[in-house]
Amino acid sequence: MSRFLIVNTDKNFCSQVARIYERQGHEVKNAEDIEGAVDLLKKWIFDVVIFDTSTPGVKAAAFVDQVKKINSNTIVVITSNKEKDSDAIEAIDDGAYDFLQRPCNFSELQVKINKAINLRRLKHEATSLRSERNLIYRTENFIGESPGIKKVFEVVGKVAYSKSTILLTGETGTGKELVAGALHYNSERAANAFIKVNCAALSEQLLQSELFGHEKGAYTGADKQRIGRFEQADGGSIFLDEIGDMSLHTQAKVLRVLQEREFERLGGNKTIKVDVRIITATNKKLQEEIKEGRFREDLYYRVNVVTIKMPPLRERKGDILLLTYFFLKNFSGDMKKKIKEIHPLAIKTLTEYSWPGNIRELQNTIERAVLMADHNVIKPEDLQLPVKAGPLKWDHTVIQIPPGGIHLEEVEKGLVLQSLNMCNWIQKDAASLLGISSRVLNYKIQRHGITHQNWKRYK
Repeated sequence: MSRFLIVNTDKNFCSQVARIYERQGHEVKNAEDIEGAVDLLKKWIFDVVIFDTSTPGVKAAAFVDQVKKINSNTIVVITSNKEKDSDAIEAIDDGAYDFLQRPCNFSELQVKINKAINLRRLKHEATSLRSERNLIYRTENFIGESPGIKKVFEVVGKVAYSKSTILLTGETGTGKELVAGALHYNSERAANAFIKVNCAALSEQLLQSELFGHEKGAYTGADKQRIGRFEQADGGSIFLDEIGDMSLHTQAKVLRVLQEREFERLGGNKTIKVDVRIITATNKKLQEEIKEGRFREDLYYRVNVVTIKMPPLRERKGDILLLTYFFLKNFSGDMKKKIKEIHPLAIKTLTEYSWPGNIRELQNTIERAVLMADHNVIKPEDLQLPVKAGPLKWDHTVIQIPPGGIHLEEVEKGLVLQSLNMCNWIQKDAASLLGISSRVLNYKIQRHGITHQNWKRYK
């Protein structure tokens, strides 16, 4: 249901419009003067306002300004009994959606208003998506407590607002695209386009067409002009993923954009200027690629103004369970399953696995586990990882007592801390891992003075 406000002294017009839209389930309110209209605008949120230029007390353009100050998403449609109304034209220039001459063709009025409602809905959706996007790319919402990933967050915070070119390095699946998004959406370019291009996914000709665009007839199959990604990113940022897979010829063209901020479309002669920040990423060792003649040294120095190295997941052992529970919550909600727990043996499997596919592999693993789980607990067999956790057994040869003796209390404290860390500081899971009851573990935690920020009693 939508809400309409009609500002018009013509009672017959108001009743006709009200009758049309009330039959469709919408709410319609009327005002005959500017004071009444403003009072209603402050009291209610209107989707569409139909304002007639004959309304006493204010010009249409000034009324549009008042509406926008109260609710910027409200659509204003102007009506007038004049074919050429300078007041209506000024109102359109100031942000009114459309103009309709009276006496109205009510079918035409419905078409215009339906378009206006759809426009408002799209604006609302766009605002919601921007809010969600900004929330996703806030560095404080990134997941990770390990030193390596904290260093990444620190560097992103320092360089996001600069214009410098950034090179993201690291293995596949470590989160380079997420960091690229954070660099853009935490910069002064955040309101403009963020364009992503996978340089490894396209052939040389298609990649050049993707990046620079082409004119009609530039090559076989180019049946119309195409705007390239660099043009689309003008005023914003472009993320060139897997830049190490670019051909040398394409590298030369990208180098020109970096140096001169200009290029030509394929098959064209017009030089196009752009203002774009370039963020690149690769999982290759570019210095080795330079030695092998597969990557231009001059381009390397251009893209390597600031380098951010993404640590692999195997070097972020302490973050594995943080990420696991994050994915578990998301996928359980998406699949409408009530899975909140992970069996201690599954935790052991997750923390011992080497994760060659990094965060992307962990995400896929948890999605599959939630999908396959028959109960409200993730078990080792649900993970389907090539790791045999086996039953928890104590090997007395793990710790060798040195000739000078050993402090048993310190050994016990170390084992308790290790089990808690492996289980994301969930005490009952750590107790299962140690083969003791939760009560006994709680006693040992208090005796050794162990605390953690997630435990409520210590907040």
